[in-house]
Amino acid sequence: MNGGAAGKDPNAILNECREIDRGIDSIERNLERLRFLQQRAIDDTDASQNTATNRELDALSSETMTLYRNFGHRLKTIKGMKESGDPRNSPQVGRVDRKLKTAINEYQQVDSDFRKKLSAQMERQYRIVRPEASDAEVREAIEDTSNTQVFSQALLQSNRRGQSQSALRAVQGRHEAIQKIEKQMIELAQLFQDVDAAIVEQEAPIQAIENQTYTTEQNVSGGNKHLDGAIVKARSVRRKKWICLGLGILLLLIIIAIIIIVLRVTKVI
Repeated sequence: MNGGAAGKDPNAILNECREIDRGIDSIERNLERLRFLQQRAIDDTDASQNTATNRELDALSSETMTLYRNFGHRLKTIKGMKESGDPRNSPQVGRVDRKLKTAINEYQQVDSDFRKKLSAQMERQYRIVRPEASDAEVREAIEDTSNTQVFSQALLQSNRRGQSQSALRAVQGRHEAIQKIEKQMIELAQLFQDVDAAIVEQEAPIQAIENQTYTTEQNVSGGNKHLDGAIVKARSVRRKKWICLGLGILLLLIIIAIIIIVLRVTKVI
């Protein structure tokens, strides 16, 4: 969708909002499926990333992220158009904007919950190998699964050899899953900021318009004040002219009256 399309079709923005809205509904359905697959992956005794469950989980996660990127880009395009602020379009644009942000937050919560479950499971698996390990040692092993020294030491104990090998594979598989989740959560956070920043991008021209409007109003107000002053001055000048004219006429009548009186008195004499 572009500005030209919106200019030709007055319903272009509303139609695009409806399509994005339906797309977000599909994302929410995906999130329900993701929750189910994540729990199944947790319950699976095989923690490797090559299981059918984990392959489906990865594929659905990729598909869902693609939808987020697509709808985020389309929404930013809409919000970058001046028509999006029209009273006819603004409510729908705002509603879809809030709905997409809510969906992003929801996916972040889904991934956060999954990460906590994976970490808890990794801790349990590690303690199988080293039940005497301190909490600090457990955290260190979970956060850095490249260090297999603790598992190698456990392998020297025959009664824990099988358990150690299984725990090592499980912890490494879960750690790989956690790395994917963290990368995805970072991208979701960035996407949320990008969508939200589209509002900020519009605030500058909007503020400029408001400032120009205010300046125009001030100029008009100032012009009206000057006009009112000019009108008052003009009225004052006209009033003075009428006063002067009245005084002139009165003075002329007085002079005429004096002349008439003087002529009468001269005639009597």
